[in-house]
Parts: sequence; structure tokens; C-alpha cells
Amino acid sequence: MPVSITNEGNDTPWHLFNDFLVRSIPSEDALRFDVNWKLPAVLAYQVKSAAKVIDDSWKTNLDPTLLYQLPRGPHKPPPLLRPLESIPTPGLQVAIDAEFVALSKAEIELRLDGTHETVRPPRMGLARVSVLRGTGEEAASPFIDDYIAISEPVIDYLTAFSGIFPGDLDRSTSRHNLVSLKAAYKKLWLLLNMGVVFIGHGLIKDFRTINIHVPRSQVIDTVDLFSLGARSQRRLSLKFLAWFLLKEEIQEGEGGHDSVEDSRTALELYQKWLELDAAGLVEVTMEEIWEKGKEIGFKVPTTKGNVKNIVDDLVS
Repeated sequence: MPVSITNEGNDTPWHLFNDFLVRSIPSEDALRFDVNWKLPAVLAYQVKSAAKVIDDSWKTNLDPTLLYQLPRGPHKPPPLLRPLESIPTPGLQVAIDAEFVALSKAEIELRLDGTHETVRPPRMGLARVSVLRGTGEEAASPFIDDYIAISEPVIDYLTAFSGIFPGDLDRSTSRHNLVSLKAAYKKLWLLLNMGVVFIGHGLIKDFRTINIHVPRSQVIDTVDLFSLGARSQRRLSLKFLAWFLLKEEIQEGEGGHDSVEDSRTALELYQKWLELDAAGLVEVTMEEIWEKGKEIGFKVPTTKGNVKNIVDDLVS
């Protein structure tokens, strides 16, 4: 493997390491890559005195232009979608939700005792991501609502859970202005490194699937805010919390999941939690959720259009 070594007086800084053989090579040989047998690799070394010293000055020179643009294409953007007007600042709150499709099936192994073991989970692909303003006069209005173009075959659109239909991610048939995965990822990367705080429901799993690391200090997850604690390991669904606390029906019908609606609901739940916390009613409310949730199996009644009356009956 060619390695660059500072060596004054030598015509070339490049050396080839091949097991125990080390010899100087011309720069043109070191920098020429034949993909059939040669792949580039970078080794970075750090002096001991610089250990644990992080230079993040590059964050002050980020180009936020991408955040001010709407997806371009033949279709009109959603009427509520408007780009940001100013550069995000550290601590700025935004609400986020993402939807995924399956690109490969899970590999399941049948054991001798008849049980099943998942050898490899399904591979998921980011299909849609929505980011809403968390504060200000335009709070809850989206500035990102990207559908991602996927070139490889989708084996399951998971429509009941994603709200994504066949054809939505194909540039030749989609009714949306699609963006590349790189563009969608870079927007999230910019927001992350500009220090915004992401509000959502079940974000740890979403970020893991997107393959982006977000520090806990930049995450407000309503799954954790409305945790049942030691009483149960059950994670309360966004649909149940919206029904019980906000008296709203969400995720209705085929393809009922909508990342704009879900992120807006998570934002409203966070605001509700702030109200309860300020009034000292978080614990009391969680007791009510626990008791009433057990009665109905933590499932939202299917009676449509009568949410307010049902919840009033439950909590009265």
C-alpha cells in the first residue's frame, strides 16, 4: 500500500509497503488507481499531545444554501412548504419525521427447536423526510419535505406504515419532485452541525436507519418524555398519545402515515408536555395514561370523528 511520508531530500514522498518490503515509488504510481485491483485508502495519524483535542472550527464555514431551496421539478411543491429564511442557530428547535421502504427481506433461520432467529434484518431505505419549524410565528410549517429517488428495486413499500406508494420514488412516475439521497442526507447533516435540536417520536431508531449520529443533547424524543418508566417497557405510540392527550386522530386510512403530520404531532406533544410540566401534572397524567391505556389495550378506538367525546368519557 503506498503511503506518503515526509522525507526531505527525497524526490518522492511516497513509499510502497508490501509486507516487509518498503521502497520509494513515483507519485504517478501512488496516485493512479485501477479499480480492478487497487482501491484508495487513507490512514490518518495524530500526535499524542493532540489527543482528545477536537477542531470544529470548520462548522463556522458551512454553506447552508441547500436549506433555502425547494426541490425542483415538474410538480408544484406542497403549498405549506417554504424554505428557511435565515441561518439555523445552535439550539433552534425543529420537528422531524422520516419514512422508510424495504430494499431487502429479512433472513430468518429456523432452529431445531422450532423457533426462528433473524440472521439479518431487512435493509431499509430512506423514502421521505420532513422537517418543520419548531418555534416562531411559522411554527409547525415544513421547510423540508423530501421524497428520495431510489434506483434499486423496492421489495416492499410498507405503505401502511410509511404512506409511500409504488411509483412515488421513481423519477419517471412520481407525482413528487424527487431529490437524491445525498441531497436529503446533506440537509440533515447541515442542521446537525449547525446545532439544531430535533423533536420527534422514536428518533433514535430513525437516525440509526438513516445512518446519522445525533448527540442526545440535540434530541427531544416524545417516546422518552411520555415513558411509562418502571411500570412497563411499552413504548407509547404517536397515534395513541395524539388520541389521548391532543384529542386528535392521525394516521387514518390506507397509507395513513404522513411524515409532515407525524412531525407536527410530535411537536404538539412536546408543547403539551411543557404545559403539563409547568403545572406539575406530568406524573398525574402518566398515571391516567397507564390506567386508561390498560383498559383499552393501548389501542385507539376505531370510532371515527368522535375522538373528543371518547377521551372525555375516559378521563372523566
